[in-house]
Amino acid sequence: MNYQKAIRNLPHVTNYLTSKKVLNYLKYRRDLGKRSIITSSFPPGITFQSSGYCNSNCRLCPVGLGIKGPQKGFLEIEKFRKVIDEANDYLVTVDFADWGEPFLNPSVFGMIRYAEEKRIITHASTNLHQFNNENDLEKLLDCGLSFLIVSLHGVSQETYETYQPDKNFEATVEKIKTLISLKKQLKRKTPVINLAFAITKKNKHEIEKMRYFAKEMEVDSSIYTASLNLRFYQADPAKAIKLVEDWAQDDELEPCHNTKFGKYKINELYAAILKEKQVCFDKLDKHELTTRCFCYDPWESLTVNWNGTVSLCCTDYSKFLMGDTNQESIMTIWNNKRYQAVRQFLAKELVDNAFHFPCEKCIRY
Repeated sequence: MNYQKAIRNLPHVTNYLTSKKVLNYLKYRRDLGKRSIITSSFPPGITFQSSGYCNSNCRLCPVGLGIKGPQKGFLEIEKFRKVIDEANDYLVTVDFADWGEPFLNPSVFGMIRYAEEKRIITHASTNLHQFNNENDLEKLLDCGLSFLIVSLHGVSQETYETYQPDKNFEATVEKIKTLISLKKQLKRKTPVINLAFAITKKNKHEIEKMRYFAKEMEVDSSIYTASLNLRFYQADPAKAIKLVEDWAQDDELEPCHNTKFGKYKINELYAAILKEKQVCFDKLDKHELTTRCFCYDPWESLTVNWNGTVSLCCTDYSKFLMGDTNQESIMTIWNNKRYQAVRQFLAKELVDNAFHFPCEKCIRY
């Protein structure tokens, strides 16, 4: 989890922690362990969708593939500040990510600065395509961002453009080098830079090369099994099968841990789908091969969308409405009837509700 990584890796993390945040974190761990339906804690981290738009066309992403989704827009800084002011006493981290390129929103730098001033650790994920020169990149240093994740997923032009068609690997590498150089020149410790490498059948041969590349650049790397987002193809088994056949990391390599779902379950999931020739939830559930068997998100995180509405988690592309911060407090939303129903469902309790939430048909991978 990002807040745990932040606590381990950020040199001045004690500047961000307060007794209230520590107490809330301990309560969260207790609530999670007990599977509390009504929690006594607030999630230590929130994901903000600062932008619903993206400037890339990643082959495993619904945005890049043009899959129809909700209306898109940019998060207004006033909506962001409202949520931060309400939850500030409990938040360890905020993430700027979720089905869009966060830095397409020019207000995101002000949001990062505001959160950092409130002693909240900030993370942001980017493809760097939005940054064209040193002045653009320097904004990443000036806003006070704690952690920057750069989506790379390849260490050559061939693999890079397989995932992000028509994008230039060397151009992105030059931006990373420039950012690192600016950090040294300005003597900045942050942002801590992390290169993301999602393993697929098409890039698995570059895993060691990726580790060496990051080490040579003197930055961190996250190497993990890619999500195929199979839940988007439930109604089209042929597409789901082809996705697994073309992209899924196979048994030649041990899957890298990326989820509480369990690293060995991922290959079992793919094998079961290929065998059944469909995404059959009942059969997958019997083998505990879906996150419907248990997911931590309704206890540890939530997502605030660009329009101020709240989604259950960052994997919910359809943006099922859990609440609306324009009309009510984020604190009230967190334990409302919808959150209680989701927790009951995941805790294997009977759910008496008239709506169907995403968890009922979710495969995180």
